[in-house]
Amino acid sequence: MAVCPRCSAKVVPGDEVCRGCARTLPHALRAEDDLDTFVGRTIDGKYEVLELIGEGAMGRVYEARHLALDKGIAIKVLHTHLANDPKVKKRFHREARAASRLNHPNSLHVIDFGEDDDGTLYIAMELLDGDDLLAVIEEDAPLSPRRIYELMRQVLSALDSAHHAGVVHRDLKPENVIVLESRSGEEHVKV
Repeated sequence: MAVCPRCSAKVVPGDEVCRGCARTLPHALRAEDDLDTFVGRTIDGKYEVLELIGEGAMGRVYEARHLALDKGIAIKVLHTHLANDPKVKKRFHREARAASRLNHPNSLHVIDFGEDDDGTLYIAMELLDGDDLLAVIEEDAPLSPRRIYELMRQVLSALDSAHHAGVVHRDLKPENVIVLESRSGEEHVKV
């Protein structure tokens, strides 16, 4: 079952807007059919796929459970037509290795990456509990200059660290910037 990333209301297949909070739903959650071959599957013997949480040009992102650690994670699975391209596959491995070496408080932590026996390419990452930047902007607009500065400072700090490590994001947009609340109540950004 798909749920809204903002309010967790059940998403009815075909809906473009959440019935709970009126947010425009990501394309991946609007699908007419609820069939997804990855949901319920175990990837590489390590990750049980629970539900689809997003989709982009390169692949789909699922909530999953790391079986050995009994811990929630996010797992990005490259679209099959891309995983079959040797150049894309090589770039995927190179970028996953580089991203796994990032150690910055505003960078998403990569746990693992690999290829399943059937050729499925995946990246396992920390699972974040927050709103994407687009949702924050839509909900709280207009944002104060101070808040904009603080959010963008964190985004740019993560990108600077990544670029120094030779990593290029390739899909930077508000939906891929997650705003979390720290224990002190301050906003903390992950890219």
